Amino acid sequence: MYKNLCISLSILLSMLLLFQSCKKEAALVASDQNIGYTVPQGNHPYDKTIVDFYSKYGVYLLYKFSDKDTYWTPLGWKNSVLSTTTANFWSTGYLATQADTTSSDYITRQLVVLNKLWFGFYSDKFLKQFLPVKIMLCNTVDSVYSKVVSFGPPITYARVDTYVGAWYNYDNLCVGYGNSSAATMAQKDSIAFAKKVNFIFMQSIITRNLSAPTADFTAITNYGVTYTSTATAYTAGIIAPYSGVTSQLDWAQYMQAMVTCTEATLNKSQANTISSFTGILNVTKDTNGKIRQRYNIVRNYFINNYGVDLQAIGNYAGR
Repeated sequence: MYKNLCISLSILLSMLLLFQSCKKEAALVASDQNIGYTVPQGNHPYDKTIVDFYSKYGVYLLYKFSDKDTYWTPLGWKNSVLSTTTANFWSTGYLATQADTTSSDYITRQLVVLNKLWFGFYSDKFLKQFLPVKIMLCNTVDSVYSKVVSFGPPITYARVDTYVGAWYNYDNLCVGYGNSSAATMAQKDSIAFAKKVNFIFMQSIITRNLSAPTADFTAITNYGVTYTSTATAYTAGIIAPYSGVTSQLDWAQYMQAMVTCTEATLNKSQANTISSFTGILNVTKDTNGKIRQRYNIVRNYFINNYGVDLQAIGNYAGR
């Protein structure tokens, strides 16, 4: 199931690019009110870890937060809400609940999970440059929407909750496992979470306009022409959906491909009519080598500038 996450999601990215980045400040201002964040938020053993993390990276790890801290954006609130006019209809969005603090062991183990499956893959320089200002330590993070259960009349709805593990929104990134399950994660759970949280991290970097394509990356492909099929886009080195594609969207896709797929997956033969990360480095899709050329540019850029091999993440998370 998790291998399907290799399917391109640049349409979502192009929508999210409307949001602007927020700077990390000692006294963080949230939205349009002067709401400051301070750490520690308590006196548990894990609070020292949280304070040390802030001192090093300027990032708040928050296990106490309000709806506004989490869901607000300049373009509106992004949480799922129950309609006041249609019975049992929930808007499409997400819901994040605060980490369970009934045992100090829960957040302690959650921080270990985050270090192993997220932070530990990156250099200090990378984390200082690219982490969002707030990371919400959550019990659960769910995608929520409504489905029709009867066309009636009247039409009736049921709420659908899907655990997603991580979610990016404007100036924060919500992460799950702030509960007893952090102590019992099976290998498949660790791999799935690593894949999700690192994909969302890449999404947040691009959305906040923190990483732009290099000149040599852009020069390989002509974005001034109209591509009419996935196959012709591949020949030009484009792996993002070809309709309305830009160099920025392509750069994002290469980053996401590396952190979510193994090199074996990227080299596996797949028909050039299928839009997915699978096989982008195989000659079936990469007929003239431009994809591999651009892949190497992106991979080497982060290795040379930040000491981070994005593909090493995918080799773990894409299994």
